Amino acid sequence: MPRYLILLLALLTAGAEAHAHLASDSYLRIVIGKTGAVAGQWDIALRDLDVVVGLDADQDGNITWGELRAKTREVEAYAFGHLTVVDKVGSCRLTSTSLMVDHHAGSAYAVLPFSVECPGGGELRLHYRLLFDIDPSHRGLLTIAAGEQVRSEVLTPEHAEIPIEAGPIRLSDQIAQFLRFGFDHILLGYDHLLFIAVLLVTAALRRPGGVGWVPIDGLGRVLFETIKTLTAFTLAHAIVLTLAVLGLVKAPARFVEPAVALTIMLAALDNIHPILPRLRWQVAFLFGLIHGLSFASTLGPMRLPLLGMALALASFNIGIEIGQIALALLLVPIVFVLRYEAAYRRIVTPAASLAAALLAGMWLVNRVFGLDMLPLQPLAVAAVGR
Repeated sequence: MPRYLILLLALLTAGAEAHAHLASDSYLRIVIGKTGAVAGQWDIALRDLDVVVGLDADQDGNITWGELRAKTREVEAYAFGHLTVVDKVGSCRLTSTSLMVDHHAGSAYAVLPFSVECPGGGELRLHYRLLFDIDPSHRGLLTIAAGEQVRSEVLTPEHAEIPIEAGPIRLSDQIAQFLRFGFDHILLGYDHLLFIAVLLVTAALRRPGGVGWVPIDGLGRVLFETIKTLTAFTLAHAIVLTLAVLGLVKAPARFVEPAVALTIMLAALDNIHPILPRLRWQVAFLFGLIHGLSFASTLGPMRLPLLGMALALASFNIGIEIGQIALALLLVPIVFVLRYEAAYRRIVTPAASLAAALLAGMWLVNRVFGLDMLPLQPLAVAAVGR
């Protein structure tokens, strides 16, 4: 039995070794003109560029337009040193035309429009390597457009080289890519993962009258209630993500990220003493709306056509649900086995919940005040003003 206790504590407190992960994504758009001319635009998060180039010169937690402009050459050298386009003769020349700034869901991005000049002709191939050497969880969201033909790709370390062509990829391949993207997004997003773990630690317990945890009989009932809670969480952030992509919802990251940390802290404290509604699926839905705002910039900047965006959104959210259910299938059997152990109900559950609440509290302070309480954490606030 002690082995189960150790495993459960390790799963719930693994986040203490990690940092609140802000998803690392860039948006690359390639446009093929009627004459065959190729041009592009690349949006890269300033928080990512700060890690590799060092944009925040005065280390005040804010990146100004002057600081970014002073590092223009370094930014372009790093970016285009990690993106290659080749034809049948050799490498093409990528030339940045200007440096601009845009915001996606409140986070600042360097915008690099560029032209593509190739020595020969024939099929073009793209090789994407941005940040993969320091962050394998980084994803490049690629859109290739030629007139009405639009193709989308999710670039990963395992899927980093593709042909540049206007024709759409197979439907099954596109669904698989965004399913995997959603799956990775939830399992690599440590704050979202910790929130789910906090919910699951009491999955096989109930609190009648709000006084003390007691075991739930029947594994089927436990699994049903768990999946209902996780589905409510997915449904909530799917609604918010869809509204954000349609431009109906916008929330700056500097407000959303602290709110996400606060939801974790409240859910963890509720495991120790009841402060939230008794029905966990209602709590998961409410907090899922907040977590959904942190996903809000994920697909919108790809500028896909309506059908392509609907497919990407559906696949992405199903991938998130699969990731959550995978975690549930790992944790729920352990919780179910331990539910009759007094030590689990009176010691392990409060201790693991307190650890999660303290970690979320540190993330909250970090994100509100821009402090560096957790070393190596990406820059939490990126503000750019002209």
